[in-house]
Amino acid sequence: MNARTTLQHRPPDLGDPNLAFGVLIGVAGSGAVALLMLPFRDEFANADFALGFVIPVLIAAIVGGRVAGVVSAVVAALTFNFLFTQPYLSLRINDRDDIVTFVVLFLVALIAAEAGVRSRRGQHAARRSQSELERLRRILDLAVNDAPTAELIDTARDELVGLLHLERCDYESDAHGGLPLLTRRGALEGTPLVVWGEAVLPTGGVEVPVRARGRDFGRFVLYARPETQASLEQRVVAVALADELSLTLSAS
Repeated sequence: MNARTTLQHRPPDLGDPNLAFGVLIGVAGSGAVALLMLPFRDEFANADFALGFVIPVLIAAIVGGRVAGVVSAVVAALTFNFLFTQPYLSLRINDRDDIVTFVVLFLVALIAAEAGVRSRRGQHAARRSQSELERLRRILDLAVNDAPTAELIDTARDELVGLLHLERCDYESDAHGGLPLLTRRGALEGTPLVVWGEAVLPTGGVEVPVRARGRDFGRFVLYARPETQASLEQRVVAVALADELSLTLSAS
């Protein structure tokens, strides 16, 4: 059970369920911005127009992820080049200042895309943290209201399934080892920990002990679907759910 944990990596999956919509927003947004600014092409400096193209790139990245943001940044830069740098309707650029503006626009658009991705991840993390707190609260409410032990165990098992998107979760009253162990710090002992961006749980079962005050009450066995990812935060919450149950059982 103390085998050294190894890490294996692969490039993160670039697929995103909103990728196509994000790209559509970026491309259409660049076109809309260009149409709005085109009548004023001869009245303002190109550097002023360039900033307008950053907005659809940012929105595209928030909606569709990094790939959508990068694609939108390329489209925005090329649209600016095609319509706002001389010679017009050409990808050539005659003026040196316009070359600098084009390069700066592309770099700023890429930065905006990354900022959009981070914003999107931050919102997702906040929603996930709220959901995890709700799971812990539900177990605590049952314990405070003296719910039957069987109900506490069933609820904790259901919360673990929902938290980690498991195929199933079993509660066993014995505490025998032999399976990979999920520790209180969220580490996985006794098996290689394969990381594809987040930890991938082994499918053969992972043990979460139900133990408190020196007593073993049993264990949860988590059966994950193939390639089920679980963040460190999710793994720690899974242990916290088991700890809440064990403290309740030790007090009864």
